[in-house]
Amino acid sequence: MATPLVSFCIPTFNRARYLQSLLESLVLQLQDFPYPFEIVVADNASPDRTGEVVQAFATQLPLRYLRHDSNIGCFPNVQFVMLQATGRYVVYLSDDDCVLGEPLARAVADMEADPGIAVTYAPWLLYDLVAGQSQGQFYEVPQDLRIPRGQHAQLLDHILKHHIFPEIHIARRDVMQRLMPRINEHAFYAFVQAADYLSQGDVLIRSEPFYVSITRYFADDHRSQAGSEEVEYAWDRYRGGLEYLMACAGTRISAEERAGFALRIQQMIAVRMSVAIRLRHAGHKDPVDTYTIAMRLRGMGYEHMSPVPMPQLAAQATLHFLLHDPLLNRGVEQLVCVGRFDTAATRYLQQHASVPVHFVDRPSQARSLDRALLFVSEAQQDVELDEA
Repeated sequence: MATPLVSFCIPTFNRARYLQSLLESLVLQLQDFPYPFEIVVADNASPDRTGEVVQAFATQLPLRYLRHDSNIGCFPNVQFVMLQATGRYVVYLSDDDCVLGEPLARAVADMEADPGIAVTYAPWLLYDLVAGQSQGQFYEVPQDLRIPRGQHAQLLDHILKHHIFPEIHIARRDVMQRLMPRINEHAFYAFVQAADYLSQGDVLIRSEPFYVSITRYFADDHRSQAGSEEVEYAWDRYRGGLEYLMACAGTRISAEERAGFALRIQQMIAVRMSVAIRLRHAGHKDPVDTYTIAMRLRGMGYEHMSPVPMPQLAAQATLHFLLHDPLLNRGVEQLVCVGRFDTAATRYLQQHASVPVHFVDRPSQARSLDRALLFVSEAQQDVELDEA
């Protein structure tokens, strides 16, 4: 095997059939790739047939297979596999996504022609393999954006203007090894790492995607996707990453510019929070948590951005709390609902309560209030609760 110029680094755990599909796609996408390359697979002690899958492609792809004796954790495995690269350029590749050979080769060619570029970022395509349909593109930039070394305010401006998430990238291995990028729970890694790369060289953000995120591989696809889940709760981490990037600008920005950036960061976070509300509501996640996120959005002055009206979220949170709070329901054997409840609330209570539900106009009409949880509708606040 020729000395690789490009290293594709794939961390994996217990996803043999996804990895097999990925390797099949790489055979096709990289068959005419103009540069020597290697594919490094770091197996996090998978109990499935991951090793057999890799071995089956040993004659078709330049593979290096590394297996841990025990699971070292997701992020440590990502960091481990990236540091095993021997090529001049390092490409992270999830075990359930794929790359596009020709656009990737063009991106590498630009870096080969310009040693000043420390890292190249690009948006990614979304594709449903089951339906055979494109689902658009995650962020867009109007043209290639070149940010000179040390110009962190310029990078922050582009990120906020285009809602760029600098995740998919090609890094120079020597720069990456100097930085030894890590993942911190207090600041979104992609913003932090982009800021650090910019301290080492120029950052290029391409408009042409070279990466595809597969939203559905199989009809029975039930895998968890870190990116999809993260948007439901990681907006404080996004904020931390953007603030880290702004901090790197240092004294290059004035107090007025800093205030302007802070407001724009708040606006971008509000957008991500509204996405979190939409996904959580559609996925029937804990309504109390969803309502709390919406209240934070209201407190920030962006209630109009909530995809679900606040009264609806409040009602759902109330009903969920009523039925599922462990302390409230301790020892409860029946739910007595007093007053008028709309059809949706009545149906929800009947379908989701784990104890019998009784609807009455006044507490005295209930057969018994022994071991009962009493729920009085807002329209019936004049009820005397001690009359029973």
